[in-house]
Amino acid sequence: MAAPVEIVMLGAGNRGHHAYGTWALAHPQQMRVVAVAERDPVKRARFAAAHGIAPEWQFADWRELLSRDRPAPAAIIALPDLQHEESALAALGAGYHLLLEKPIASTLAGTLRVVQAAREAGTLLMLGYVLRHTPFFRAVREVVRSGRLGEIVNVEWRENVHALHFAHSYVRGNWAREEIASPMLLAKASHDLDLLGWSTGLRVARLASFGNLKFFRPEYAPPGAPRYCLDGCPAAQACPFYAPKTYLTGHVGWPTSVISPDLGLEAREDALRTGPYGRCVFQAGNDVVDHQVISLEFEGGASGSLTVHGHSGVEGRTLRFDGTRATLRGSFTGARQELNVQDHDAASFYGESLPETISLKAPGGMAGGGHGGGDSGLMQAFVAAVRGGEIAPLDLEVDSHLLAFAAEKARRSRRIVELDEFKNQCVEV
Repeated sequence: MAAPVEIVMLGAGNRGHHAYGTWALAHPQQMRVVAVAERDPVKRARFAAAHGIAPEWQFADWRELLSRDRPAPAAIIALPDLQHEESALAALGAGYHLLLEKPIASTLAGTLRVVQAAREAGTLLMLGYVLRHTPFFRAVREVVRSGRLGEIVNVEWRENVHALHFAHSYVRGNWAREEIASPMLLAKASHDLDLLGWSTGLRVARLASFGNLKFFRPEYAPPGAPRYCLDGCPAAQACPFYAPKTYLTGHVGWPTSVISPDLGLEAREDALRTGPYGRCVFQAGNDVVDHQVISLEFEGGASGSLTVHGHSGVEGRTLRFDGTRATLRGSFTGARQELNVQDHDAASFYGESLPETISLKAPGGMAGGGHGGGDSGLMQAFVAAVRGGEIAPLDLEVDSHLLAFAAEKARRSRRIVELDEFKNQCVEV
């Protein structure tokens, strides 16, 4: 049996601790964490204790860890978005194989710098595109690329973010402002932009985009609402975003686990009195859009749309691919994962046939874990790639970021953006 792949962890917050760290503990024969860098001393101590990391390999600053001789061949970066570019360049420069949380960087120029560094270093760079590793999206790709639908004519893709999830992450949380993170489309929907190309093999030729911050704004605050919910909000009973309704319940997993390392009721109350997650959602100072749509034209003439919004009562993605022979419909939510195909024939026209249900098979134990099995699948793929010395091409990952930045340009300028022209301008810069 092969020895476990040893890694260093940069960032021991939600993803670093609860997703990647938990998987490593559950699969000690495949992965072992030997060093951690985390600026929060409580989170750092919690992670180090869980993984038995020696004191000399615990760091408050990731720069110090990466300045040492490599204690392991691989690294995972789960730091805040704005630190991805600098830390990824440093890790690649030090010779680490790298699993990097998306986005690659918060600018397109930074994205291209990291990708070029990975190519020059000849080391692995894998992005945290967990949804590629789910049985659901693997089945989508298999059906679309098999020709079962014929030639793709139109794609309709929606990411429906539950309103409380959006309020947690994009109003009160780490991705609320572009200056401290990245555009909402890149932070949340880079998965979807990646999956569009990965599942279809189609490349976008041009796009237009519209969206804004419509609802989570001061003018929608209830009369007399204080800045912090616990400071006596008169709308506490009626407001679905009243912070205690989300964070002071019996549910202490995500998103409650994010607000405080100590999940005791008193500690959570203290976190809400002064911390970001206790703020009124209408007075939180956020500036990212809460809804956005992209209209797409693919090379070859097919069309499509991607809608991302934070006003859903059901969390998940819905999609539809219309081809020249058949239509694929899918729903990917926590409670429901369904795919079916309906042929374009007389039986379907007259209502005499039912859609064919597509079986969702989970290879290699991918069924469990977060993101519909994607977290587990990603970690297995990373371990296999490090062990096998696999250096995968990064073209699609770069395309997902290119689309996000192009869509932002289109939204702000209210103009159609030609992808080749946009990419060439960025490369020249």
